[in-house]
Amino acid sequence: MGRLLAVAIVLIVSGTDWVRAEPAAAVDPLTLLKDGQIAGCGLSATGSAAQGSAIAEVIAFRDGNETAFAVRARPGPNSTSPNAQSIRLVTATHDTAFLFPQPRRIAGGIVETRTVLQGFTGPSFAQELMVMGGRFEITGADGAVFTLDLPRPMPHRVRQAYLTCAGDLFRPEPE
Repeated sequence: MGRLLAVAIVLIVSGTDWVRAEPAAAVDPLTLLKDGQIAGCGLSATGSAAQGSAIAEVIAFRDGNETAFAVRARPGPNSTSPNAQSIRLVTATHDTAFLFPQPRRIAGGIVETRTVLQGFTGPSFAQELMVMGGRFEITGADGAVFTLDLPRPMPHRVRQAYLTCAGDLFRPEPE
C-alpha cells in the first residue's frame, strides 16, 4: 500500500507530462536575416508521427519599438499530410488562440498568426516558452490535430541563441 501511495503522489506532483507517450519535438534555434541584419529570432520545432511530419516556428520580430511574435506551421520534410489550416501555441499561462488573431495562409503553404503583445505579455510569453516549454497544435485540412510537445526547459543552445539574437535585434542602430 505504501508503494502504491508513493507512485500516486509522484504522478500527481509530476503531472501527466511525465507519463505522456509522445516524444518531445526536435527543437532548433532560428535566426532570420534581412540585408545582413537580424530580422527575427525564435525557434523551430520538427516532429513526425504516423500521420506525417510538421514544422512549427515561433519568431520574435521588431515592429518599431515593440515586439511582434509570429507562430507558423508547414508540412515537414517528406510529409504526405495536407497543408496546415491553423496553428496554436500553448504554454503554461499563454495561449495564441486567445492572444493572437486567427491564423491565415501566407506564401509557401505556411499558416501564420502574428501580433504585437503589449506590456509585459511579450517578454513573459518568450520567457515562459524558454523555461516551461509548450505545445504546438497544428490542425490539418482533414481536421486532424498534429501536436509537437516542446521540451522544458528548452535546450541550452536554443535559449542561448535566442537571447543573443534578441539582444542584437533590439540593439540601437548605428548612426
